[in-house]
Amino acid sequence: MSIQNLKIDKRLVNIDPQELLFLLGGNDMESDPHTQELIEELIKTCSKIMTPRGGYITKKAIPTGSKDEISIEGMDFNTGRTIKKMLQGAEAYAFFVATAGPGPEALSRSLISKGDYLEGYIADLVGSAIAESVAMQIHDQVKMEAGKNGLSVTNCYSPGYCGWEVGEQQKLFSLFPNGWCEVTLSKSSLMSPIKSVSGVIGTGATVSFRDYTCEICSMKDCIFRRTRTSHPHDSSK
Repeated sequence: MSIQNLKIDKRLVNIDPQELLFLLGGNDMESDPHTQELIEELIKTCSKIMTPRGGYITKKAIPTGSKDEISIEGMDFNTGRTIKKMLQGAEAYAFFVATAGPGPEALSRSLISKGDYLEGYIADLVGSAIAESVAMQIHDQVKMEAGKNGLSVTNCYSPGYCGWEVGEQQKLFSLFPNGWCEVTLSKSSLMSPIKSVSGVIGTGATVSFRDYTCEICSMKDCIFRRTRTSHPHDSSK
């Protein structure tokens, strides 16, 4: 199936200042107007210098009896049992790459090199939030296309999480042309720009999306676990 190189709408890149505050220290930081001001300023700056890009390729799922693998024609992915279970019943897989571009990463490094450590760390967090937001735009597009055929979608699942080895990104990136969306992969499976996300979304008649999946993952120190399971400002989820 053809590769979908999406036109990412910068206006839809959503960065929640409250979530960044929580990552920086929760309630202790909410009483610090200086930190709040820095977050607002760096969100504006990163939004100006970001070059968000992304897209996906859809591949037909090949049934497998393995409890640890998903398969497409000519390739198996050892996602581990947790993600395999979440993708159970998928009729196709949308493999994606999303990036914030090199701007936020370069800004973070520049600030840190000048000794502005807090500003640099905030810029780093903003870059991550941008990449995640781009991935969500891709997810929305996959969901819309699946819906046209009466199908549902799963959550996004990425190498490096829930037991899926990060080295499996080598297989994922082999599905795309070299340098696609201006994202490259090192031999050690490090993406460049660093503020990038790759992964897979399952589509099918019997799959489902879960509001939160942190309870299925064993990564206790993941920053996203903190925001998505105990965010003090997100009472609706």
